[in-house]
Amino acid sequence: MLTPIEKEIIEQLQARRIENPLNRKSLAEKLRWKGLLLSRDDRAMRKAIEDLRKKGHLICHRKGRDGGYYLAASKAEYVDFRAREYKSRIISLADTLREMDKAAEVKFGEEIQLDLFQI
Repeated sequence: MLTPIEKEIIEQLQARRIENPLNRKSLAEKLRWKGLLLSRDDRAMRKAIEDLRKKGHLICHRKGRDGGYYLAASKAEYVDFRAREYKSRIISLADTLREMDKAAEVKFGEEIQLDLFQI
């Protein structure tokens, strides 16, 4: 079951592909125009996109001047997005957590287990 803002985001992205993504500002303006985004802040839109991704919608984004949101049209597009945006961030966060755990062990004298299933 999709919320009204989620439905509208999917509708706006139906024809969008990596070659012609819909930029964040334009998507927010379209949602405001339809009364689905009530403030200048686009946090509700970003949250709806996150929720759609958690529901299995392959919403990707490309950064930069010509960037924006689009739906993955192929496995290659999805894998590229996954590596650029999520995998690298997860690795970076895990590295940071590991180093902080080492520092905590030195400071507090107890080992802290890195258990990814309890994070």
